[in-house]
Amino acid sequence: MRFRRPSLAEIAERNRSRARDEDLLASGWTPTPADLADAPFIDQWEDTTYPRTDKPCLRGNVTGHPRLGSTYVWTSPIIARGDGWVRTEGRFYRLGEPAPTLAPEPEPEPEAVPYTPPSDEEIDDLLNGLPDYGLDRR
Repeated sequence: MRFRRPSLAEIAERNRSRARDEDLLASGWTPTPADLADAPFIDQWEDTTYPRTDKPCLRGNVTGHPRLGSTYVWTSPIIARGDGWVRTEGRFYRLGEPAPTLAPEPEPEPEAVPYTPPSDEEIDDLLNGLPDYGLDRR
């Protein structure tokens, strides 16, 4: 799929929308289910960082995205998060279930101690402790 570059007017509208929503969210407003009705739905998502930055974002399976349709996506950086939604630099998303977490990596085995052969004294002690088994000691 080849992506179309957004026009300057589309970029300006995206920036205005983001600034408006940042102001609303900073004032304590939160989106209602009606506000989020047309927002894309992201399921099996996980927290990550936006490529080549330290900004938080999500990746997961999205449906209803206005430009991408239904596919696996990395969102743009997150600017706000609430119960069941996130606002990224581009738009609101409704949140589904997070991706299952993988089992943690097992602890590495401790390094084996190198083999050291027993000393002559240790061998004598071991042999002296063995039973006679009927040896004739005349």
